[in-house]
Amino acid sequence: MSTVHLSRILSFFGILAPPTMIIFILIAGHLTPGYNHITDTVSKLSEQGSQRPEVMAAGFISYGVLIIGFSYALYLRLRHGVKAHVAWFTLTLYGICMILAGIYQDSPSTNNTSLNPEGIMHNAAIITSCISILIGMWMFGGSVNKKPSWFGFTWFTIAALFVGLVLSLIFVVQSHVPASGLLQRFFYLVLLIWIETVSIWLFRLSFKP
Repeated sequence: MSTVHLSRILSFFGILAPPTMIIFILIAGHLTPGYNHITDTVSKLSEQGSQRPEVMAAGFISYGVLIIGFSYALYLRLRHGVKAHVAWFTLTLYGICMILAGIYQDSPSTNNTSLNPEGIMHNAAIITSCISILIGMWMFGGSVNKKPSWFGFTWFTIAALFVGLVLSLIFVVQSHVPASGLLQRFFYLVLLIWIETVSIWLFRLSFKP
């Protein structure tokens, strides 16, 4: 298989990643009694002791695999420069962390329950994933700067990065307020829109020299 065809296939992975994550969240939320998308975080769908944790776990893992494919497709297109390599590494790390978030379940959210080792691993994977994708976006923006085929994507990425960073900080500070689930979803939505937009453009570029 040629590099062009491989890049085309893997860029389609990126197109599939955001809707895949959204669909799994909606299905898992529907199958989890009492779950509230406004007040509850996504991790609660796969926490230890929940009724159907395997659904969201499968969602995390599927999404992570698709992101790893997307990150390599992006690398095949950018290829040259330190920033392109760092973007590939951090976006791949983001995908790996999503897989780990599916393997390790969050600690039960019942009262007076502290984090156990598996819950610590889940939270560490989530935190690392957030940091890694923000770094990856920054490196991508720098890598495509002044490249005619990626015109406008540097500023689009900077805007998405700024909004994502602000939302992530708000979520950390207000993680225990009633609307924590909604804040987290706004943050995820920014990332998913960025991934979807870049993937679609990457797919289009695979048909050009």
